[in-house]
Amino acid sequence: MNSSTPSHEPLPVRTCSWREIFSRLGPMLRPHRKRFILSLLLVSGVGMMVSLGPLFPKYVIDVALVRGSLKLVLLAGGVFLFTQLFRMALWFRAMRLMLWLRESVLFDLRAREFGHLQRMCLRFHHRYPSGYLYEQVFGRSIQSVGQVISILFQQLAWQSSGLVLSLIFCLKLNVPMTGMILLGACGFVVASRKLGPRIRSRTAESIRQSNRMAQYIVDKLRGVRTIQAFGMEERVESEFRDRMWLAQVAGIRAELETINLSFITEGMGYFLTATVVCVGAWLALGSRLPVGSLVAFIGYQGMLIGIIQGLSNVYGQFTQARAGWDQLIAVMDTQSSVVDKPSGPMPQNVAGNLVLRDVHFGYEAQKPVLRGIDLEIPYGQTVALVGRSGGGKTTLANLLMRFYDVDRGQILLDGTDIRQLPLSGYRAQFGVVLQDPYLFDDTIAENLRCARPSAREAEFIEALRQASAWDFVSQLPEQLNYRVGESGNRLSGGQRQRLAIARCLLMHPGFLILDEPTSALDTETEQAIQKALGGLFAGRTSLVIAHRLSTIRNADRILVLDQGQIVEQGTFAQLMEGRGLFWQLQGAPQHAESVS
Repeated sequence: MNSSTPSHEPLPVRTCSWREIFSRLGPMLRPHRKRFILSLLLVSGVGMMVSLGPLFPKYVIDVALVRGSLKLVLLAGGVFLFTQLFRMALWFRAMRLMLWLRESVLFDLRAREFGHLQRMCLRFHHRYPSGYLYEQVFGRSIQSVGQVISILFQQLAWQSSGLVLSLIFCLKLNVPMTGMILLGACGFVVASRKLGPRIRSRTAESIRQSNRMAQYIVDKLRGVRTIQAFGMEERVESEFRDRMWLAQVAGIRAELETINLSFITEGMGYFLTATVVCVGAWLALGSRLPVGSLVAFIGYQGMLIGIIQGLSNVYGQFTQARAGWDQLIAVMDTQSSVVDKPSGPMPQNVAGNLVLRDVHFGYEAQKPVLRGIDLEIPYGQTVALVGRSGGGKTTLANLLMRFYDVDRGQILLDGTDIRQLPLSGYRAQFGVVLQDPYLFDDTIAENLRCARPSAREAEFIEALRQASAWDFVSQLPEQLNYRVGESGNRLSGGQRQRLAIARCLLMHPGFLILDEPTSALDTETEQAIQKALGGLFAGRTSLVIAHRLSTIRNADRILVLDQGQIVEQGTFAQLMEGRGLFWQLQGAPQHAESVS
């Protein structure tokens, strides 16, 4: 495998302007505006307190020592100590407020992003793997937002207020030397503007590499059984080292650009300091500048240059954070191809008649999976879908659930296009048992409760009994409170499928979609499940995708799909008499007991 090639196309990323970034952060900051304003005021006060520091040695040298007054020295020392303790108190309070503000915004942002991902269509989730999306949304990208808020309060706010006051004091002490500092500050601006785009592009590439690595790691951890079965450990480890090194190098390059900016600005700061000290000493030797004023000016110029240098570095940090924000926005701005209409009218009493009119669909352009499907399913009818693998059976079920929308044609529920109905209300009509059911890493009770949150323990047990699952659940150490593990991996395939059937039984849905509901069960258990399913089918519209003859024999109608089209339909007896594709599939010697 080529370790440098991603397994999927990355999300398209555009560069957001600073105005757009802060306009998007605004609504999330608005509920915390009192805390936000108070934090800014406190941090600005910190900057003011810091800027008063160099006045202490000036007063002591130019006033207290000239007068020979120890009392004035002690008074100045007391005032200085008080202002610095007050500054520390302001900073402590501001940082507490900032911490709560930052985490509140990040909590809101994470919740919005998670909700957005939950509502994205399956086309999106199939295109972008879960590990990639996790790193894209909850990794470095979202941390960059927290970095922006931290920088805003910890550096930008106090440095801005400190810059203004320090500049005022410098101008008051000596205008020409202040002009030298401002002239040197232009160099900081040029360096920041020059290196900023490089920092952003390098950081963006580093984030992309991290996203790919996250997906690679998740993929290999999920496939550890296959890796061990084929003895691939050393090969996968070697491939991991190659990929990880590429990600590390990308991170190093991004960090080096930031270091370069810090190196340049620090060198410029030393040059300015040396120039100011030499010029100030020359003025003091000529009695054109008091020694105390020189000391104060040196303190202020050091503070001023430090602040300018810090603001230059803040620009670099903001540029890094901006690259992460762009990655985050790429997900937020991606819209689902399945458009929800939550305000759409959902009928109070659903009759349950489904009609498909000239339905065409393909997962990729120019590669149709379903072509010209016309079908009517009256309420209460059990319809079985059979056919060769890849014929479109599961795709048809996905369209009925609106996991995808049709490319052409219509699906109607009681005469209304299902695209006009609210997704949650429409999907609530369906109970689903998939071929490989997914169980959450939680207890059996919680996995059942997701079907009906208000269900009680007695109802859980009854549903489990009907699904022939209570026998094994009752033998587990904690019964209903037994944790099933990631994807239900602490249970067998048959046990997971029986729990999925129990979950479906709890819903009492109007429609059932069963994708190979008994494929992982032994013959004895299958017979018990068939009995339970018989009661489940009563009074409901059921769509069954199956290969086993026992599952489809009693269906009201059997549809045979081949190459995306319905090529035969009828009852089991009618199709067998017709000696068409269904008869061929059922009559193959190697599948005498099943429909393939």
